[in-house]
Amino acid sequence: MNFNCVFPSCSYKRNGIEEEEFLNHLKEEHHAEMLDISKKENMPINMVQMITISNSKVFINS
Repeated sequence: MNFNCVFPSCSYKRNGIEEEEFLNHLKEEHHAEMLDISKKENMPINMVQMITISNSKVFINS
């Protein structure tokens, strides 16, 4: 899959990686930001991770 991280301060872009690798990036680089979102929006951090992954997927038409 192709990912382009949605966090404005991040320039992470990767093609042809597994979702798990991108999830590792989120956990390592954006844990605090996702925790803040989780608290602010009153939703579990796992849901914030799922939404972030979904919004970061890049679909390339071939």
